[in-house]
Amino acid sequence: MIKKQWNPDSIKDRLQLKAIQEKRPLSCTFELTYRCNFNCRMCYIHMTDEQASKYGRLRTLEEWLDMARQIRDAGVLYLTLTGGECTRYPDFIDLYEQLSQMGFLITIMSNAGGYSEAIRDVFRRFPPHNAAITLYGGSNETYQKVTGDKSGFDKTVDNIRFFKSIRVPVSLTFTMIKQNALDYPLVGELCNELNQSFMLITDINAHRFDSSLSDALSCRLSPAERACVALRPSSEVAIAINEAKELEKKLADFKLELNQDQGNETEMDYCIGSCSSCAIAWNGKMNNCISLLGLSGPDPFEIGFEAAWEQLLKNRTSVFKVPDECSRCKMRSDCLRNCAGRRFEGTGSTERPDNYVCEYTYLLKSLKNQGFLTEFPASPECN
Repeated sequence: MIKKQWNPDSIKDRLQLKAIQEKRPLSCTFELTYRCNFNCRMCYIHMTDEQASKYGRLRTLEEWLDMARQIRDAGVLYLTLTGGECTRYPDFIDLYEQLSQMGFLITIMSNAGGYSEAIRDVFRRFPPHNAAITLYGGSNETYQKVTGDKSGFDKTVDNIRFFKSIRVPVSLTFTMIKQNALDYPLVGELCNELNQSFMLITDINAHRFDSSLSDALSCRLSPAERACVALRPSSEVAIAINEAKELEKKLADFKLELNQDQGNETEMDYCIGSCSSCAIAWNGKMNNCISLLGLSGPDPFEIGFEAAWEQLLKNRTSVFKVPDECSRCKMRSDCLRNCAGRRFEGTGSTERPDNYVCEYTYLLKSLKNQGFLTEFPASPECN
């Protein structure tokens, strides 16, 4: 079921509804590279060239341009460029310039921590439709702890101001882990200064290929810490982290409570992405979204985009089938983003729930039942 409030006056919503009805691609993400200027301890994709060689190779400039022509002919309008850090793709400037002239509405998904003057220049000449930038703290000291770059904060803020100076809409997220949680108030102050809202992200997952390639599972917040942070304003994050110790005790006897009735119909959790979006990885693999790129999928560089898209449509009934445990779970109506992509990121399979998400939902529900929480925190919208 696709849960979204559709705005009939929004051109994007109308296009999206049409794409969903016709099962045609409207949005696509090019994950250009695993390379990055930062070395974030919780990253799910960053690798050295040697580590990445086990899993494929980067696509060439001509391969990406040919793929861009194919997705344009298929009806894709919204194109997101990401990585790693997308601007670290070897031929980024040439690729971006030519993509901009193909008519796509391009979103740059970036850490904004290392633009050369040449990259700034191409953004001036061909401003992106949007810049989606991730923050990792509110100071250089925290950036060094999280990303390894001792001046990363200053560079990121400078590039946010650069985008605003050329009138590019900016959307900000703050990825919170144990090492930067106490910077939550500083991030809020920064965003107020920039006159920007931001989305808090606390949902951290293991490295796509090998959990030993990052510290994600050890540095992410516990379900109780996530729940307490969601409960309190940013200025009280230290109190929230301390309160989590008591809330954690509620998990001692936690287990999923399932309804006895298994139902007669197979339940599906189709999302917008399952009907009208796709993502193509740096090594050529394709699936409906970034979260599913580690799942076996077609290679559009080998069989062509249209054939790969048709394969994704055929795979939908297996990929987006709701597991029996989820379908019968008594927390089903309160479940937070335990979608096919999230299940795969958390367990390596779409066929079982991720207990990390289950525990988080259970604790939020407990807080809500006690009147401490009026509504569950919003998750980023997938499209």
